[in-house]
Amino acid sequence: MVRVWIGPVPLIGFSNLDIVQKILTNEHVLEKAYLLKLVWNPIMGKSVFTSEVPEWRNHRSIVIRGFSPIILKSYLKIFMEKINILIQKLDLELNNETPFDIYTYLSRTTLDSVCGSTMGVNINSHEDDGSSSYFHAINSVTFFILARFLNPIKYPTIFYRFTQDYKMVSKSRDVTQEFTEKIISEKRKSMATVINNKELMDIKAINSNLYKKPFLEYLMDFTKNNSSFTEEQLHNHTNLLIFAGFETTAITLSFVLLHLAAYKDIQTKLYNEIIEVLGDKNVDSINVDDLPKFKYMEMVIKESMRLTPTVPLIPREASQDIKIDNYTIPKGVNILIPVINIHRNPEYWENPLKFDPERFTPENIKNHHPYAYLPFGAGPRNCFGRRYAWIFMKTALVALLSRYEFHTDLNLDKLRFEIGMALKLINGHQVKITPRYKS
Repeated sequence: MVRVWIGPVPLIGFSNLDIVQKILTNEHVLEKAYLLKLVWNPIMGKSVFTSEVPEWRNHRSIVIRGFSPIILKSYLKIFMEKINILIQKLDLELNNETPFDIYTYLSRTTLDSVCGSTMGVNINSHEDDGSSSYFHAINSVTFFILARFLNPIKYPTIFYRFTQDYKMVSKSRDVTQEFTEKIISEKRKSMATVINNKELMDIKAINSNLYKKPFLEYLMDFTKNNSSFTEEQLHNHTNLLIFAGFETTAITLSFVLLHLAAYKDIQTKLYNEIIEVLGDKNVDSINVDDLPKFKYMEMVIKESMRLTPTVPLIPREASQDIKIDNYTIPKGVNILIPVINIHRNPEYWENPLKFDPERFTPENIKNHHPYAYLPFGAGPRNCFGRRYAWIFMKTALVALLSRYEFHTDLNLDKLRFEIGMALKLINGHQVKITPRYKS
């Protein structure tokens, strides 16, 4: 247990797993940390990510209706379409002696995929210069969010508004909001031409998403028929989903491919599983029912997320005094769960810095504490997009590893991380690719 003051704000960090479990499952520790809301909401808007518990409960139950298994299953065709565009771009890097950052390619593909699937709007960020402005703005926004978090002088809004940071982050915020507004506007135009009057009459069916519409289309219908759900909330939830959907998935996949590039025996074993599961099937004909068959792939992804968790910290706040063993956590105290420390703790993981997918065999999983592995958080306020991420990541890995062999010159024992809203690599995920030839 660690107690720290950042200016006037007290923080308590826990890495003891029994305490972490009690914290993350306690109904009075569901609020997101005050500091997170302070630095996040003015830039990215208040959404299910940072909203207060009563609003979060209500809105999560609404938003999650856009992520039912049937809806997620329908996204596979869009994922393959966007991944095939990615392959066209990566073919230009074949046999190139100069390494490249795979994240720069994957981030554009995941942005295209999240917009094409959950938003129902087709973009091609690999070709669109406007998307470059969005990526630059997102990088700027996340940097300034962390910069303010670490500087108590910038906490009071009345002072922060006079800083150079505020001017720069305001420009970046405008770019991200403009991008989101463009997505919503394009979707409204397309919906206006295909309105089904019979559907519009059945408000109850619309509210529960019985028509199994994608996230944005459903949420727009819901907003139209529920005066308590505002346009601002629609915008903020959409903004969050675009940002979280593209960045976290791209970072996770980049780390997976970097690990595979470094550990060729594991890459070969995974490739052999792909060939075995596919059989005579073409990669493009893969379906959602095939994805659970990639058992070793799942172990590889889990081990990559253990060693390099995309979200390195879980921030919470006590909404009333909490008694944990012999300690009392006062109401209002900010709580940090250091996921990356837990994932690399030798108390919980043998030889924790070794990349070993075998940790996640069914037999070995039984030996893990249930809260020793937290890549998607845990408890009631965990990540609701995990099934979406798993479908996309498995589909992408099947397509990419069927076509390419990945290599890297990086020493993975000497990686330098940049920790912010997400875990990133300084100088990027540098890889090289060569063609994959079937034996």
